[in-house]
Amino acid sequence: MKILWIQTFFGTPQGWGSQRQYAFAKRWVAAGHAVDVLCTAAYDSSLTPGCECVVDGIRLHVSRAAYVPQMGFLRRCAAFLRFMLGAVWFVTRHGASYDVLIASSGPLTNLIPAILGRWFHRLPFVFEVLDVWPDAAVEAGVLKNPLVTAFSRGLERTGYRWASRIVTCSTGMTARVCGKLGLPDTGAGMCPDARVTTVAHGSDLDQPDARACRLRFLTEHELPENVCLVLYMGAMGVSNAVEDVAEAMRLTADKPEVFWVFAGSGAKEGLLREQLARGRGVFLGKRTNVQMREVCASADVNVVTFMHAPLFFENSPNKFFDGIAAGLPEVFNRSTWLEPWLREYDCGVVCPGNEPGRELAWAILALADDPERRKQMGRNARRLAEEVFDRDKLAKKYLTLLKEVLKCESSKVREKAEATANDESSE
Repeated sequence: MKILWIQTFFGTPQGWGSQRQYAFAKRWVAAGHAVDVLCTAAYDSSLTPGCECVVDGIRLHVSRAAYVPQMGFLRRCAAFLRFMLGAVWFVTRHGASYDVLIASSGPLTNLIPAILGRWFHRLPFVFEVLDVWPDAAVEAGVLKNPLVTAFSRGLERTGYRWASRIVTCSTGMTARVCGKLGLPDTGAGMCPDARVTTVAHGSDLDQPDARACRLRFLTEHELPENVCLVLYMGAMGVSNAVEDVAEAMRLTADKPEVFWVFAGSGAKEGLLREQLARGRGVFLGKRTNVQMREVCASADVNVVTFMHAPLFFENSPNKFFDGIAAGLPEVFNRSTWLEPWLREYDCGVVCPGNEPGRELAWAILALADDPERRKQMGRNARRLAEEVFDRDKLAKKYLTLLKEVLKCESSKVREKAEATANDESSE
């Protein structure tokens, strides 16, 4: 099978973006399939804009479109438009040579080349919903123009209509998509429409030696063995509720048993840096995915935060899956679709959200003061990664879905050919 994947924010182990597409594609290539990816170098400086290269068997076509998270709205739109036009050109010229296409959202403009490939080359496509656009952009206050919002909603509906399958990365997103299709939510990430499937980001189980990583970190920063390393990693933007983290930092500033570790960047990182100057911790900045594995292995607790708007209940944070792979207890500042697993495996704390900053501080201090409890929750987190979110298993599930798409499309072609033959014979 020859697969084309359109994903603006592609990341390899040498980048700092999500590795979802890389991790799945690498496994599909190992299984004997060909995978091409149209992407940008936005979250991976190891990629050269405008180049074509092969990484672990995956052929990457890297757009010249420049994008950084700190861009303003108009510059973002220009970057998305440039990337989309390049993808349209590629699909128009080469779409017929592929068996199936995956279009990842956001941005929603990635749907346009996929829809055109469907219309002109009969190329089936999977609409991969990583963020339910435009809802997420509207809730975060990024998308305010009513005309752009109306266009986005129309494009979204068209994508749902023409997609052979719809893949979400959380059960919450599946429920939302069901609502958009006018279908009832049956719970547990199930949808009455068989086209809609949940495939979570997943956890890579191959991890570095935690003990060695921790000792190196403690030595480098001259910290005692009994300190609790509290990790916040990834994006630090408007939707990440970093003000909750800053408040928790303020309330734990005089606690010698708590040491904050920040790895990432974003528009709101200044708030964290300012608070860090008054407390105990270190700001590591951006780290590649390879480096982040060692940072995770060093830590004791993983903090995950999002805005308190209802929609962000369904966010699927890569940092959570990286955290449980490293065996870290998870602390959320708000409710999440992951709660059933956090309760079943007893590997995390979900703050009620009434006073999220204060509740984060209480949860962190409770874990810092109880090393044995913290270690048991960490072991439980690792078991959750192995039993539920193992990326090998999820990659196989996704690949089976792609094969079903291909089989279904082949059946439609045969049925159409048979119907045409019958019509001709009856004349």
